Amino acid sequence: MMWLVAAGLVLLLLYLGTRKPRGYPPGPPRLPLMGYIPFMDANLPHKKLWRLSSTYGPVVGLFFGNQPAVVVNGWEAVKEALMNEDLNGRPESVFTTGAYNGTYGVMFVEGEFWKEQRRFTLHQFRNLGFAKRSHEEIVHEEVRAVIQEIRETKGSITLLGMLGVSSINILWAVMGGKRFSRDDPRLMDLVLVLNKVFRAGEISGGISQAMPFLAHYLPKSNPYHVVLSGFRQSSDFLKAAIEEHKATLDPDNPRDFIDTYLVEMAKQKHDPNSTFAEHQLMATCTDIFMAGTETGSASVSFGILLMALHPEIMARVQKELDEVVGRERLPSFEDRNKLVYTDATLSEVFRFRGAAPVTVPHKAMRDTILQGHRIPADTMLLVNLYTIQMDPEYWGDPETFRPERFLNPDGSYRKDERHIPFGKGRRICLGESLARMTSFVLFTSLLQNFTFTLDPAVPVPNTEGKSGFTLGPPEFRVFAKPRV
Repeated sequence: MMWLVAAGLVLLLLYLGTRKPRGYPPGPPRLPLMGYIPFMDANLPHKKLWRLSSTYGPVVGLFFGNQPAVVVNGWEAVKEALMNEDLNGRPESVFTTGAYNGTYGVMFVEGEFWKEQRRFTLHQFRNLGFAKRSHEEIVHEEVRAVIQEIRETKGSITLLGMLGVSSINILWAVMGGKRFSRDDPRLMDLVLVLNKVFRAGEISGGISQAMPFLAHYLPKSNPYHVVLSGFRQSSDFLKAAIEEHKATLDPDNPRDFIDTYLVEMAKQKHDPNSTFAEHQLMATCTDIFMAGTETGSASVSFGILLMALHPEIMARVQKELDEVVGRERLPSFEDRNKLVYTDATLSEVFRFRGAAPVTVPHKAMRDTILQGHRIPADTMLLVNLYTIQMDPEYWGDPETFRPERFLNPDGSYRKDERHIPFGKGRRICLGESLARMTSFVLFTSLLQNFTFTLDPAVPVPNTEGKSGFTLGPPEFRVFAKPRV
């Protein structure tokens, strides 16, 4: 008799594990315990998630373990989702809670806490010259250094690591107030760690996100432990920097973001409701540091790869650079309005292989409606920007790299509301302005000084890229011929 009761309970649990909420968007069957996890594709998951729309429509209801998750595909659904204030939350991340024993920073937090921290961070970065002319001088200093490094390198080169060093130095100038030597071993270690973290990660969070209780039992080679180790190494670096800043702080003359945050902490130390604390500072720096470094270097690397694959486009960009900027000075972001074809080319890089084909996961703050479907509170949303960037019905030939799609018939630059590589709405990328400026100056400066050709000794790279938390460029090597 007891075994019948036990069997009945098991069957009941299995049945309950396949049910979906009433009004939930259509989607594939929910497997007990696992949900859709066994069917997720670690290789180019944005494509796999898009294919679901052909069967279930633009809003697809899934489960990752017991976590309800909705995939949003296509312009109309994506736009509606990103502009819906009820969908501006963040699901709790097993990686940040593992690294900080809580949810902190600016990327994975929500509500009033997020608003206050984001507002302060943006305000201070702007005061420090973030993405302005004064900061462009720092970018130019780093550009000169990487150009010199390329000139001194014999044979073919791998750009991703070089540009990763540049990205860290450009960000750290605002965050930590100084520039590292390009051969500093700490810098190279950070570049390697950050690249490993972003390639190991999964946009859904994987099994550790869906079943956090299993995380500590996973093998050390599992992405959960790889990512957590990377978070901790980055945090150790930042913790040492914060201690150094505390020891040398002059409250009346803050040097950088860390100083301004420490000053604000001191102002609010007697407020029991203050959101300013040292662990929050470290998490905020980690968010900006990790996301800004990897995505920036990936975008420019992709850009140079695409130029090597399309030498006729590279030649036209270089011709425009010679006519507008010349060779006596480095390109400036102010030149962008005159470098129309170049601007269109970089826009096409962002469209063709944007670093974030799927946004950082969103969460329903409360029950809401999306495209006529009920989205229950606490549902995770994966917003698939790739479905907009590569929509054949809109772009016509999305798999063709063609900068002219961003040009008007009269030759002027054509803005397109569907070109949103950094997202849209309140959760748009915090570092968009810096990313655009840095990518433009790095990309144009490299093409001003070098002509790039692929190393024939290395297999022709697959331009689909390498998946992870973001989309990274494939492994490739180029020869950089100085332009004289």
